[in-house]
Amino acid sequence: MGPRKSKTKKYKKCSRTNFNLGSEMGAAINKHLAENPLDLFHIPAIRYMIAAARLNLVGSDGIETFGDHDPAVIEHTIEYNKKQLESLAALERPRLLIDVLTSILYVNQHAGDLKVLCVGPRTEAEIFMLLAAGFKPENVRGLDLISYSDYVDLGDMHAMPYDDDSFDIVILGWVIAYSHDNQKVADEVVRVTKPGGYVAVGVERDPAKGGKLHGYTLDGTFFESTREIEKLFDDHVETVLFRHDVHRRMRDVVCHLMLVMELH
Repeated sequence: MGPRKSKTKKYKKCSRTNFNLGSEMGAAINKHLAENPLDLFHIPAIRYMIAAARLNLVGSDGIETFGDHDPAVIEHTIEYNKKQLESLAALERPRLLIDVLTSILYVNQHAGDLKVLCVGPRTEAEIFMLLAAGFKPENVRGLDLISYSDYVDLGDMHAMPYDDDSFDIVILGWVIAYSHDNQKVADEVVRVTKPGGYVAVGVERDPAKGGKLHGYTLDGTFFESTREIEKLFDDHVETVLFRHDVHRRMRDVVCHLMLVMELH
């Protein structure tokens, strides 16, 4: 007699492709979303649809602009960003910084108590990402030269309309390059950030250094490394929590520099 063959138990496994969970689960999901509508903001496509719908409610004529800005604001900043706002450009870009911030354990565990300022958000999409991450609506605000939303205060990053030590987190998402006086912006960020607070900065690194966009030539500040950004805050940095410089395989394409710092 040969060796006895053992019987192999067959296990039923979940399919890689079939995600149909049935009507009962669908009803449970709908009930959850009805009770927790901010959870919808976790889904990029839905964030986009809601941001677009709310912008359409006010239309182009409902976009307010801040005229009395600092001379350091580069020429055509308002015109260019209004075009970008209307085309809903780069809505998902802020997530790169927000994901890093929310991976910090202190931020993750205390999001509901922390006050956040988004400088230059353009649309409400960045605000929605923060709400999805657990920050409370009353603790989140934006500041921009253009605004159509009660979430976004009209004002200038060179002279922010806030008291000293107002925010636990300040996000400068792809906005500091619109200034000819980056140090003045950095000093304002430090002023309004609480001791021990976090500052997140993102900038676009363009190897071509400019060119016309929407018909406008933007003569802004070009950064080549995160160290250049860090130097603006040098005397106030407790530690750098995240640094993203140009990958060696991306030196010839447009990419992002990102820095997240904890201040003294």
